[in-house]
Amino acid sequence: MTKTEGFKISYSGKSIAKNTIYNLTGYGIPLLVAVVLIPPLIKGLGDERFGILNLAWIVIGYFSFFDFGIGRGLTKIISERIGTNRKEEIPDIFWTSFFLMLAISSVVATVLAFFMPHIVEIFNISKGMYTEVLMTFYALTFAIPIVSTTAGLRGVLEAYQKFKNINLIRIFLGIFTFLGPLLVLFIINSLFWIVVVMILIRIFVWVLYLYQCFVINDSIKRKIVFKFDSVKPVLKFSMWITIANIVGPIIVNSDRFLIGALVSATAITYYATPYQIITKILLIPGALLGVLFPIFSASFQSDPSIARKIFLRAVKIIFLIIYPTILLVVTFAYDFMQLWLGEKFALNSSLVLQLLAIGILMNSISIVPNNYFQGIGKPKIPTLINLIELPFYITVMFLSIKGAGINGAAMTYMVAASIDAFVMCTAAYMMGVLKIKLKYIIILFLFLAISLSVPFMLNVFYIKIIFTIGIISIFSMVTWFYILSTDERILLINKLKITLNIN
Repeated sequence: MTKTEGFKISYSGKSIAKNTIYNLTGYGIPLLVAVVLIPPLIKGLGDERFGILNLAWIVIGYFSFFDFGIGRGLTKIISERIGTNRKEEIPDIFWTSFFLMLAISSVVATVLAFFMPHIVEIFNISKGMYTEVLMTFYALTFAIPIVSTTAGLRGVLEAYQKFKNINLIRIFLGIFTFLGPLLVLFIINSLFWIVVVMILIRIFVWVLYLYQCFVINDSIKRKIVFKFDSVKPVLKFSMWITIANIVGPIIVNSDRFLIGALVSATAITYYATPYQIITKILLIPGALLGVLFPIFSASFQSDPSIARKIFLRAVKIIFLIIYPTILLVVTFAYDFMQLWLGEKFALNSSLVLQLLAIGILMNSISIVPNNYFQGIGKPKIPTLINLIELPFYITVMFLSIKGAGINGAAMTYMVAASIDAFVMCTAAYMMGVLKIKLKYIIILFLFLAISLSVPFMLNVFYIKIIFTIGIISIFSMVTWFYILSTDERILLINKLKITLNIN
């Protein structure tokens, strides 16, 4: 008997909460490290080099999408095999998918290396830095097979709900993503060697993930095969995920690349620094949805009503957590940037931070239907939405940056995220998944519009505090009477009694 023969996907609230906490910890600790280490990195590298390092972080993160959706497909298909007790098929699916990811990503790496000089010329960098940047991006291409296959290995662990193992590794990677470059700076001020160290760290992480896959299912270690027929369900699902993995990151990352091409690498720093921090809020919905994705896949096969119930609960939880956080960021953006990085950054980046923060709130909402559609085997829906949005987004982003620089980029990001959230939720509503009365939607929209626009006009610190307390109070009442159901209110009261030991 294998170690995972008796394993089953757990739908319990306790299991979901535990795994979500694991994910939040795995994302949160590296975030704290980033907050501490980014200032000395900027000081050590300088504005332009740090801007290029930001691009390197974007690129090496983007490489995980060169698995062409197979990693995501592995999570879904293996979750289904576990849920339907067909676990003997897992080794064939694993190894065939792994070899396909390795082959595809190696071809991509070769092609990118050939065109790299032309790619680097796109960026508006100092002439003296051209050779260093070119060598840096050449080095990055060698990471493509490692990063893309790592996504597949992590997908297997997610299917088995091994989120504790995943996040221990994620914490290590997240810490050394920032600590590694800083340690290199003590020896040499070189982007090339910083990237080399980042790649070595990724290789070590790859080994850890592969070992964990062997541990959770020892038949994977014993049965190394390539059977194309066994991976057909993965490829069928991953076709649309592949398109999403290409289109999505273009939408998400084009702002910084266009800023680098149209303005300067220094401007990237003033935009990407608040971006790096505020987008970490997406780790909260990402932590929950990372746990729910295999549950959506497994539960929809046996009882679709469970998947729909979990969907609605996820939307509420994410909104109730993210909104107050975004309100604080929008209200105190200038004060935070001034305290963290000084007056210069506050003047250049506080408006960017405010606009991006509202966009992040909208993204947090759209993530739920996006993951739900993928989890139930309908990735075509969010992918087509993104395909339609792409040309409009790139065009408007280009014109906005030309006309208004980094503030224009942030405004475009906010508007686009709002439109995407509206379209995604509309699609969920039309499919009968998201059921909300129109009057509640209107109340919520007006509340968001007012509460998130007023902070742009506030300059006095104590007035900001009074405003925040008032809005949070109103939000709490709206939540209690209009967002939470009767059952959810009773559940919260009972939980509070237990916490306070009230009989």
